[in-house]
This record gives sequence, C-alpha cells and structure tokens, in this order.
Amino acid sequence: MSRGTDISQFKRVYRQRNEGEFPDQLTITLQKEADLKYGENPNQQAALYILDEIEGKRARQIAEWTDIQSVRKDGRGKGGLSLTNLMDITRAMDNLKFFEVPAVAIMKHNIISGFAKQNHVDQSLAEIYRLARDADRRSNFGGTVVLNRPLDADTTEAILELYPRHIVDVVAAPDYEEGQIEKLQEGSKNVRLSTFSRLDTLPKFKGDDTHGLWSIKEMPSGRLALQELYLSSVRSAEDLVLDPMKIDKHGNQHTIQRDPTAQEMSDLLTAWYLNIAGARSNGVVVVKNGALVVNGSGQVERVGAIEQAIIKGYQKAFDREGIEYDPLFGITGHEQLPENPFEGASCASDAFFPFPDSVERLGRVGVSAILQPYGSVRDGLVIDAANSFDIAMPATLERCFGHF
Repeated sequence: MSRGTDISQFKRVYRQRNEGEFPDQLTITLQKEADLKYGENPNQQAALYILDEIEGKRARQIAEWTDIQSVRKDGRGKGGLSLTNLMDITRAMDNLKFFEVPAVAIMKHNIISGFAKQNHVDQSLAEIYRLARDADRRSNFGGTVVLNRPLDADTTEAILELYPRHIVDVVAAPDYEEGQIEKLQEGSKNVRLSTFSRLDTLPKFKGDDTHGLWSIKEMPSGRLALQELYLSSVRSAEDLVLDPMKIDKHGNQHTIQRDPTAQEMSDLLTAWYLNIAGARSNGVVVVKNGALVVNGSGQVERVGAIEQAIIKGYQKAFDREGIEYDPLFGITGHEQLPENPFEGASCASDAFFPFPDSVERLGRVGVSAILQPYGSVRDGLVIDAANSFDIAMPATLERCFGHF
C-alpha cells in the first residue's frame, strides 16, 4: 500500500470564516464566591465570582463540580489562596484533565514549568513528582504543585525533602491521605493547601458537553470576546494523520516516511495536550518518557520558541547534573552532559512551521518525533527537513493557539 495522505488543502481552514449565532445583547450573571486577599498584585483588590448564567442558561455546574477549597487547618499559609494561586490551580487542572494515569503538573504564572505522568505501572506518585520538579527546578521554586491523585506520605516527603533550598508555594490535590496536611504544615509554614474534585467534568474533546459554557476573553479596550471552549479532536493516535503528504505547485509529492514508535506516540500526545493548556503561543513543548523536557512558551516567532526551548532544555540538564555553565553562552559545554536531554524526545508545536528551520534545529539536537497541525505553504520543505533527520511527524489538522 502506497504511503501518503494528502493534506494539501488543510491550509484553507485558516482562510475560511467560522461564525456562530451570538445575540446582539448578552446578559451574564456572576455569583460572588469569595473575597481574595488581593488580585494579581498587592495593590489590586479582588473577589472571585462563579459564572452563574449566560442568557438565562445555567453555567455554574463546572465550578460546583470541581469545588476548589483551601484546606490549610492552622490559619497560616500567607493568608490563603491568591488570585494567582487560583489561576495556577485551574490552569493545572486544565492540563491534568487529559491524563487518566497518575500525573503531576507544576505551574508558575499560569505556565506549566514541570510535568510528568506515570510512564510504567511501578512508577510511584513520589517518583512522578520528582521528575516534574526536576524538569526545571529553578522555575519550579515557589511553584504550584497539582496532582491528579490523593497526596500520599511518600510524595509529601518528596515535596519537603529539599526544603528550604526548594520551596513549594501551593499544593493542590483531589484529597490528602491521613496526616499529610499536618505534615506539610509542619514542614513549611507558608505553603498553601487546596483540594479540588472531578477533573473528568472538564470538557476536553470534540463532542463533550459544553452546554452553557463559553470562553470569555477580556480586552483592555472595555470589550469582551465570547468564544466556544477549545475542544481537541485528538483523542488518541487514531485521530492523527501518520503519513501526511503535501503536493507542491509543481505536482511533486512530499511525504513523511516514518511512523512514531509507541513511546514517541505517547510522548507526542502528552506534549500536544500540554501545549493546549500549558503553553502560550507561539509555543512548543518537548516531552521524553512521559516527563517534560522543556516548555518553549510565549515567543513571537516559531523558530524563536524552538531556539529558546533548546537552550533552556540544555541548561536545565546542566542544573540537574550540577555542571557549572555561563547562562549567557547558550548551550556551550553541552558535551559534558552524560545524556543528551533531547535525544529521542518528542516535540509538539501549537501551530504549523512556516519554514523548515525549526525542524532542522530540532533534528540537530536529537528530537526524533514532532506533532504539528500543518497548513503552511512550505509544508513540503518542512516534510523534507523532517525526513532528512528521520523524524516522524504526524499531523493533528487542528491548531491550538493559546493567549492567556
């Protein structure tokens, strides 16, 4: 059977209008849930509201089901959860909702800075936490640690083991095993503790129930934009095009020549889901064996996101190995590392590659699989670059820009 699924026409989706039926006037009802100690900064007062109704349609069920609560019992913990803490917790939940296996997400300023999921059945929650923490220990200092399993004693010990050299600002979990809240309180006087429930109620895939739910975007001009929630069509590997083929203007066919291995596919899907909710555009996420290698988030050029990710990924590996380096000289000295963090890693990009340079840079450092939407006029050249490095590069045929 010949190889090649023609995706040449996908680029048309970016030129088509996709209008919905929105009313000329809209009534949104909010229900106050709590006064916050302050907003994003101490000079900003703030309160937390639940989105109650939009045009008379009930919209509060997700807030009720997920039920985020502060559970520190001794009244300490920097005066309770701040707006930034709540944003980090909910953003982490938006990442963790994709994973049924045990997983840990660490957030800083609404960006995922550490992540790991169970990659084999005998991997404990404590081991998973350490992998997430060590992805970027410097960024994860003072971070928000969110787990999709109840916090157990071993993971509590892992969270406290580097204190005070490495502190955690917030811990959030569905539950805490007996005595773990008290242990965290004793081990860190300022840590804030929270619970949440029912990650499964958060919509994530096409076809999920989103009745009465909308994404609201505030703009500084006194305007709000309402849009549908982002729902991915990628539930599994079966939803990807493994052998995308682009026909160029000369009639030449450019086809990806290799399928991902099982581990690459698992890592590609993980990176894609983290890109949806954990990376600002332009964003690229690199994952290896279920753990985050690096999050290249929020760059104004695609290749710049790749270059940032590569430099950062090597420097975080230097940190893990205790190798001194000059941060102003990029990856100089990377040959000292006992293992290349990018060798055999998988990368997801939230949008297409406009030029082959990004793929070439990833190939040069050892990335072996890439997941991207496609839709560039130069897809053929990008495919050729991937093939030159024997990179597997399936297509999602969906973009996941995130501006938050």
